[in-house]
Amino acid sequence: MRSPGTRAILALSPGDRVSHDSFGLGTVVRVDGVGESTVAHVDFGGDSGVKRLLLRYAPLEKL
Repeated sequence: MRSPGTRAILALSPGDRVSHDSFGLGTVVRVDGVGESTVAHVDFGGDSGVKRLLLRYAPLEKL
């Protein structure tokens, strides 16, 4: 397993479904930036709502 900060940066688009270790299942709403500064806005619904996640650190899996 890669350490945080060395994760492969996922290629995500609005509408993609993802899974996060803590927040569960979510849907990508928006993606900003490029390369190591790419940020995904993911709607996890419920109490979690929309989270901004820096992809080089976020434990996301594209479904």
